[in-house]
Amino acid sequence: MEGSRSETSAAEASEEIIYTSVKFSPLRAKAAQEKRAPCLWPAVVRGLAIGFGILSISLAIALIWKMSDTHPRCPEQWVAYRGSCYSFSKEKKDWNSSQESCWAKGAHLLVISDAWEMDLFKSIQTECFWIGLRNSPGSGWIWEDGSELNGIKVLSNSPVQCCGVLMKGQLQASSCEFSAAWICEKSLR
Repeated sequence: MEGSRSETSAAEASEEIIYTSVKFSPLRAKAAQEKRAPCLWPAVVRGLAIGFGILSISLAIALIWKMSDTHPRCPEQWVAYRGSCYSFSKEKKDWNSSQESCWAKGAHLLVISDAWEMDLFKSIQTECFWIGLRNSPGSGWIWEDGSELNGIKVLSNSPVQCCGVLMKGQLQASSCEFSAAWICEKSLR
């Protein structure tokens, strides 16, 4: 029996469970982590954000550039205002020659179509400019586009003054043979 007892205690000893405790120190864990390769995520995320920002700005600029190319523009030396382009001549001609000069540019002599446009051109306090206004016998003052002049008086000294000029902020009648500068107008559309 003794032999079997020693075998039993050896078996019991081998079945003992050994416990051990492991303590992790946060400082040591951090130090161990720093010894490994550094984490690149913050740098990658920052780089991606900058890249997407630059791409977004580039696309916005390209879109604005494209939109500006699709919108009609006034020719050089012309002034844009509320959907129209205006050209102020530097030379002087009679009314008919001024009209032909505008037509050659794909435009017409100025036709003042509303109060805003009238106020704008009345504010011009310079010499006279031919505009697209004529006195038609029996019909009165007619704009070049066929519309009637309404609610505005044209200053006239003589019945032979049949062409309209804009002079010192007022509409005035003049002989059509008089030499004056002129204002051409064309639509942006």
